[in-house]
Amino acid sequence: MDHNAIVEEILRRVAEKISEAEGSCAPCADSGGKPGLLILTQDHGTVCHATLESEALKARYRTDCALMHHYDVELDDYEAVVLFNLSCDAMAALASGACDSAYTRLASKAILSGKKVYVPTEEVELYQYRETAPAAYYNMMQQKLDLLVASGVVICAQASLEQVILGSASPVPAAAAPVRAAAPAEPAPAPAASAPAAACCEERAARVNKRVLTEKDLIEANMSGVTEVHIGGKTIVTALAKDAAKDRGMTIVRDED
Repeated sequence: MDHNAIVEEILRRVAEKISEAEGSCAPCADSGGKPGLLILTQDHGTVCHATLESEALKARYRTDCALMHHYDVELDDYEAVVLFNLSCDAMAALASGACDSAYTRLASKAILSGKKVYVPTEEVELYQYRETAPAAYYNMMQQKLDLLVASGVVICAQASLEQVILGSASPVPAAAAPVRAAAPAEPAPAPAASAPAAACCEERAARVNKRVLTEKDLIEANMSGVTEVHIGGKTIVTALAKDAAKDRGMTIVRDED
């Protein structure tokens, strides 16, 4: 092959590479500059696929699946991440920072990068053991989940996930627990000997003046030693907030406005 033929062959191959590169960027151009929404899962499933193909989400986001790319993605290309299959092992790894899989490493990086991270309640394996696990062990694992929530991870029911991501609804978890109504005030004053104990109880009570009481509010109050949270008569209490109070032995008292 003479010199000119070699040059022409090199140019042909370069042109092919350029054409392939332009073709691979076509989806980005078609996205119209939309922010990215990354689906992060350990296994393919119908639920995560439905989120990936949601027309409402695709109208605002360029949806993508990390597993389809073998987790080889650039988080800078995405605004938000949705975690599916949050097993107890993965949750513990994320909470400890000792991430030993592509899934947990990518999830950890998303949290550290300040991305919006969402987890459907039904995808949290820990909740499957709420009624069977020993209280001490469950509370230990719950604290790891609390850490993720305190770090900005949003946990909400799958049914409301789409609306929460789009900002048209507040997180509404799936399960529910009762809220105790405020007891009527006792007409007779407490004996003098019990005054110190009453003062102690008052120090462990707090009022939260918010329209919606969330799990995060309960976690933060509990970390401050609060065991009784007072709310207004019209305050909305999310189901996960009720569960958080139940798991921590806290009482939610609804006062009359």
